[in-house]
Amino acid sequence: MLGEIVNVLADEAVLDEKGNVDPVKLNAFVFDQFQSGYYAIGDKVGQARNSGAGLMK
Repeated sequence: MLGEIVNVLADEAVLDEKGNVDPVKLNAFVFDQFQSGYYAIGDKVGQARNSGAGLMK
């Protein structure tokens, strides 16, 4: 598995208007094992299904 949410203890302050966890409000981070660094998550930069569509042609 390349990613999973673990050990999340949060209150309703991190939820969006639909009740889903908002990554910006959560102030989540990820660990990069190749560079041994932690990186903050927040800004969405693309949509997984569509971002590479132009490269597939």
